Amino acid sequence: MMGLCESDAGGWTAWPPHEHAEKREEVYVYFNMGNAFGVQCFIEFTIVIENSNIKGESNMNLSITISSPGSKFAPIVLQGEYITQIYKAKEIGYKAVELHIRDPKTINHSSIMQAIKENNLSVSAIGTGQAYVDDKIYFTSIDKKIRSAAVQRIKDQIDLASKLNSKVIIGTIKGILPEDKNGRVVAIERATACLKECAEYAKYKKVNLVLEAINRYETNFLNTAKQTVEFIEKIDSSVIGLHLDTFHMNIEEKLIGQVIKEYSSYLAYLHFADSNRLSPGLGHLNFSEIILALKEINYNGYIGVEALPLPDPYSAAKQALSCIVKLCN
Repeated sequence: MMGLCESDAGGWTAWPPHEHAEKREEVYVYFNMGNAFGVQCFIEFTIVIENSNIKGESNMNLSITISSPGSKFAPIVLQGEYITQIYKAKEIGYKAVELHIRDPKTINHSSIMQAIKENNLSVSAIGTGQAYVDDKIYFTSIDKKIRSAAVQRIKDQIDLASKLNSKVIIGTIKGILPEDKNGRVVAIERATACLKECAEYAKYKKVNLVLEAINRYETNFLNTAKQTVEFIEKIDSSVIGLHLDTFHMNIEEKLIGQVIKEYSSYLAYLHFADSNRLSPGLGHLNFSEIILALKEINYNGYIGVEALPLPDPYSAAKQALSCIVKLCN
């Protein structure tokens, strides 16, 4: 069916009431425009999100971050009692969760494992940042007791991860470096010794660790992918991989997609958040480019959504899921 509408220069035309095909296809051709013409095409379709398994050239899975209430560690989407949030993650459509746990000895392992099983979910990773933010224990400390406490905390996280078949994130717990050069060298040696001890225990428990590159405004130790990979090579352990976060990469890296491809052999885990640390799609990061890079390297690991719970946790979780699945499919 076709028809002709006329309008004065600069005005709009309006087609009388008419029928559409199933997908409401329309084509408008504009003429009498001097030395130009225009073609405008319309098609209407609906995207249905069934779950967070992303199909394509690679097999990536989305995971949503969960933490207990009261933590100062802010960029967690679902915060509250773990069991309740696990059920909420399933309701929203996620197939995996990333659990941020300050101290594994203070939670009920069996109830969490039961909730995971009942909802047919997997645990992508255990976040450990609260040990540094809330308890002030870290690898580079000059105090041997603090370093020992940090190592033991990671070992406790590894014990839990072995039950959940998940990775353990080594992020802010690695600590910061002093300003003087000699002090920095010694602090790096302390962190190296601590991480090697954790890696040996993780290997024994058959758990993988992922070392995160974090931006300069949050730490002065291992900010870029290059620095983090060099440190991983120094540790020389088969159970330590690279953990990248798009929010941090936006600050530290020139081309995110290129960095992902350059260090693809080390990449073991990812965090997604937009440039403003909101859910993907609410800032200016080019996630199409990022996902294309992941498909090019056949990344088949997890992507954890670690973003601020704004405007509210439920909306943030839904936004991330719909945005990423839409871009992938």
